[in-house]
Amino acid sequence: MYIGELVDNSMNGRGIYFKRDGSKYTGNFVDDAPEGEGVEEWEDGANFKGNYLKGSKNGHGVFLFANRSKY
Repeated sequence: MYIGELVDNSMNGRGIYFKRDGSKYTGNFVDDAPEGEGVEEWEDGANFKGNYLKGSKNGHGVFLFANRSKY
């Protein structure tokens, strides 16, 4: 499920994408893919805050694992 901005019926701009596995991504989208700054969160409490490029983690970011260790 997606809640956010649409352009030409595609996810473009700010939004939240809820995935089937229970995780979610909050941030910027370009042509239906995460792009720029965003946060990905999982049900176990782990999260990644950082940059995305064409839907993949890219560049700087911090991954916080469920056990609270950081990478």
